[in-house]
Amino acid sequence: MQNLDILMQIAIDAANKASIAILKERKHLKDWKKEDGSALTSADLASDQILNDVLGKTDIKVLSEEKILSQKESENLQTFWLIDPLDGTSGFLKGSDEFCIMISLIHQNRPILSLIKSPSSGDIFYGHSNTKVYKNDEILYIDETYFKNNQFKALLSVNHLNREDLEFAQKHELKAINIGSGLKFCAILEGRAGIYKRLDRLKIWDIAAGDFLVNLNGGFMGMLDGNLISYNALEHRSQFFICVSRKSFLKDFL
Repeated sequence: MQNLDILMQIAIDAANKASIAILKERKHLKDWKKEDGSALTSADLASDQILNDVLGKTDIKVLSEEKILSQKESENLQTFWLIDPLDGTSGFLKGSDEFCIMISLIHQNRPILSLIKSPSSGDIFYGHSNTKVYKNDEILYIDETYFKNNQFKALLSVNHLNREDLEFAQKHELKAINIGSGLKFCAILEGRAGIYKRLDRLKIWDIAAGDFLVNLNGGFMGMLDGNLISYNALEHRSQFFICVSRKSFLKDFL
C-alpha cells in the first residue's frame, strides 16, 4: 500500500480540480438519460474524466459510477478507488447546490481513506485510517452538547421520501431535515443531525466515503444488525444502513 498521506493529497487535488470543472460546465450544461432512467450531465462526465486522470496516476484501479470496471478487472481486486464524480445530479439539474464529489480508497472490502467535497461551498471533509477527520484543513471539532442537542434530528431524502422514513421519524419523535446527496453525511459529521437511515439499497459509490468518515469521527454507519458494510468491486448495491453522529446514540434507534 502506498503512503496514505500522499494518496490523501492526490485525492484532494483531484476533487478540487473536478469541482472547478463542474462549476464551469454548469454554465453551459448538457444532460441525457442513462439506460436505467437516471440523469447524466456533461458536468458528471467532466468531473469523472479529471478524477480518473488524477487518481489513475497512482496505478490503483478506479471504479466510478460512470466507468464500471469489467468483471475480469473486478475479480479479486483488493484495493481500488471508488468515486462518485457528482452525487446529487437530479438536484444539480434543478439548480440546487446540494451536490458533491465523493472519493474513497477501498482496501480489503473497507474504505481506508475518503473525502466529500462540496463544489458550491468549497467545503471538503476528509481523512484516512491514520488521521482524524478534517474539514478545510482543520481537525473537525464540534461541541458535545451541540451534538446531543441535534441527536433527534433525522435526515430524510429530498428526492426519495417514503412511508418507512416517515414512520421511523414518528416512532422516535424525530425532527425531519431534508438535505440532498452525500452532503447528508457532512451534516452527521458536524452534528447538525443525529440520525440517517435508509431502507433501500443505494450504490456503493453513494455511501462509502460517508461510511468511512462517520465511523472515523466517532459515529457509526453500518448495517441494521450493527455490522460494518463490506465493499467489493463486483457488488455495486449496498445493504440497508443506519448512520448516527455518535456511536452511543445507536441504541436509541435499533
